[in-house]
Amino acid sequence: MRSYRTPRPVRALPSAPPHVVRPARLRRPIRRRPRLGPRRAWNWTAVASLLAATAAGAGVVFTGLSLQATREQNAVTEQGQLTDRFTKAVDQLDRIGADHLQARLGGIYALERLARDSPRDHPTVIEALSAYVRSTTPRRPNDPGTPGYAPCPEQPAVDVQAALTVLGRRDTGHDQGTRVDLTETCLGRAKLAGADLDGADLADADLGGADLGVADFTGADLRGANLSRAYLEGAVLAGADIYSAYLTGTNLRGANLEGANLTDANLTSANLTDAYLEGAVLAGANLTDTRR
Repeated sequence: MRSYRTPRPVRALPSAPPHVVRPARLRRPIRRRPRLGPRRAWNWTAVASLLAATAAGAGVVFTGLSLQATREQNAVTEQGQLTDRFTKAVDQLDRIGADHLQARLGGIYALERLARDSPRDHPTVIEALSAYVRSTTPRRPNDPGTPGYAPCPEQPAVDVQAALTVLGRRDTGHDQGTRVDLTETCLGRAKLAGADLDGADLADADLGGADLGVADFTGADLRGANLSRAYLEGAVLAGADIYSAYLTGTNLRGANLEGANLTDANLTSANLTDAYLEGAVLAGANLTDTRR
């Protein structure tokens, strides 16, 4: 016979006292993640192109800076070379004597080349060559017609003539206001036909018998200059100051003397045929035996 166990009595849980209130459970808010769109794949070709463009741009900037630095360095080097060329040329001009004629000629033409290569040094070259002519051929102290006057030699020395030629054919566009200064020089029978001496200072210079045909003396200072027997046919002397100058026997045929100041100038036996004299001042000028 089966035996049956008596089941154990179930204990009842103690109930809470009626006066105790259990705290309510607070629910945490549920944070929902934003819905993300479908993932996009990287365009590696575009990324590579962007990186390549950035690198190329950086390379261009670096190259530009390098070129700028190189140009500045080259400019400094070039300026130093030009200075050396000028110094050597001037040193050659300082060699005195017939034995050094070729050296002086080389210095003169070296300065001409420097003026062409470096417009910045052009005015300095003009001043150097002008000073060379002034120091080499100073004019005699007495004026033509006065007792004891010693005329200039038959013609300038070879090196002086070379310096005059270089000054007469310079590029006037680079003068920068610098004037050819040949004051009180002895340049009798100099050859300056067609020379551009616009605005030059030739006050008290002796140019007796010089060949100045078709030369440009516009606005030049020729006060007290000796131009006796000089050849000035077709020359331009518009606005030139020729006050008290000597022009006895001077050939001024067809010359342009518009607005020139010829006050007290000596024009005895001068040839003024076809000369243009409109606006010229001739007060006190000696016009004895002048051909017009």
